[in-house]
Amino acid sequence: MISQQPENISELSFENIVFAGGGNRCFWQAGFWEVAAPALALAPKRVAACSAGSAVACAIFAGRSEAAMSVAKKTMTHNPKNQYWGNLFRQGKVFPHESLYRQMVVEIMDQAALAQLAKGPDILVEVARLPRWLGPKSATLVGLSLYQLEKKLRQPVHPTFGRKIGFSAEFINARQCHNAEELANIILASSCTPPFTSVQYPGARAALDGGMVDNVPVEGISSWEQAYNDSQKTLVLLTRPYPRLPSHPHRIYVQPSSPVAAKSWDYTNPLLLQQTFDQGRRDAEQFLAMHA
Repeated sequence: MISQQPENISELSFENIVFAGGGNRCFWQAGFWEVAAPALALAPKRVAACSAGSAVACAIFAGRSEAAMSVAKKTMTHNPKNQYWGNLFRQGKVFPHESLYRQMVVEIMDQAALAQLAKGPDILVEVARLPRWLGPKSATLVGLSLYQLEKKLRQPVHPTFGRKIGFSAEFINARQCHNAEELANIILASSCTPPFTSVQYPGARAALDGGMVDNVPVEGISSWEQAYNDSQKTLVLLTRPYPRLPSHPHRIYVQPSSPVAAKSWDYTNPLLLQQTFDQGRRDAEQFLAMHA
């Protein structure tokens, strides 16, 4: 099952798009978008995104999707390992992910890309602010543990445990970034998952991966709807299959037809990225055929 929505969607206009997080799994979204966007004439006014979903969203609306795939594959081709344990004795970084991630964003999102991004929809990037009673290290441990526990017990599309212990979502508009470094800072904050990245401090306050609150950040859209009494259709792009998809009058959830090939933090295998992108394309073709 790719979508929970039985109706004919070809006549629907999606005002909002949500890009879930998922690390490298988000290349499924890029493949899906490449096929579905022209077929459905997707031109949203608002986008909410989390973690690597925010990187994919920015690349799409900056017209840099192909460049994103090319840069990511090139980077992974030249990175043989996900852990460099010898660096423990050289005062270097064991995990290369943060520096490689930043380099990729900066290379993809040049000034021309940023100018194009500024012309597009608002892209609200979710970061998770920490509970007041936890520091960055303890919040990482508690947040990740609760996330994995809830996923194992309930497999929800929208988790609740993180919010219950005090994590809160904050959304930062990517269109307001003045340069690639500033955008990279926001995307890294939304993707912040120690030990792969260090704790990030957007706005001089500690932040972790937005998934600590909700990896599928519909709150960025629902907050807008509540503020402006708006109820336009929202297309939600997930990055892994769930046993049950939510039913909502204004949302259509779309998920991969099967688990994708890419692993969230594997920065060594460009072939898996291509396979994940190609699956997104095939799933989009199936989705369009199902709802024609």
